[in-house]
Amino acid sequence: MPKIWSELPLRRLKEQVADVATLIWVLFWGTIVWQLFTFLSGFAAAGRAVSGGGQTMIESGRALGSSLAGLPLVGSQARDVAQEAFARAGRPLSDFGAELEQFIVVVALAISVLLAIVTLAPWLARYLPWRLDRLRRLRAAHRVIRTAPDIASGEVERLLAMRALTTLEYGTLLEYTPDPFGDWAHGRHDRLARAELASVGLRP
Repeated sequence: MPKIWSELPLRRLKEQVADVATLIWVLFWGTIVWQLFTFLSGFAAAGRAVSGGGQTMIESGRALGSSLAGLPLVGSQARDVAQEAFARAGRPLSDFGAELEQFIVVVALAISVLLAIVTLAPWLARYLPWRLDRLRRLRAAHRVIRTAPDIASGEVERLLAMRALTTLEYGTLLEYTPDPFGDWAHGRHDRLARAELASVGLRP
């Protein structure tokens, strides 16, 4: 099973709290953004109403023209005149309504996306690099230290101690041993190895 959190209790707790807080933050603002988009895009109904009114007018002209088509002699001319007159009046309304609906939807989408960026981007810009770096280090270290070695455990401990002595800050080393150089020189590798394991979130 792929590792998601560190093995050390405090480090794991910090990662889990950050994960849960991020999930809650994203769900909270995601819901607000969706509700805002739904609310604003609801005004597009006005555009649909205007467009529908224009279409109704055009259809009324067609219906009237069909009725007038039965008149003797002038039926076809009356039909064309009626349909053209209603179409001239209804088509601009229909086009305006469609454009208004589209404009409202675009504005609603733009405002919603802007709110999502303002509320989510700063949080995720800090959380994601930190979390991904921890996850990458944890999984790589687990593979190198726990899965891949084909050598004795004592040799692994010595290599971990060497890595701790050469890569960790002095302050970090002193948290695990009062004499890092002395431990290495006298073959006491356990505390240095523990420091290296802790730096990547693994238990001894």
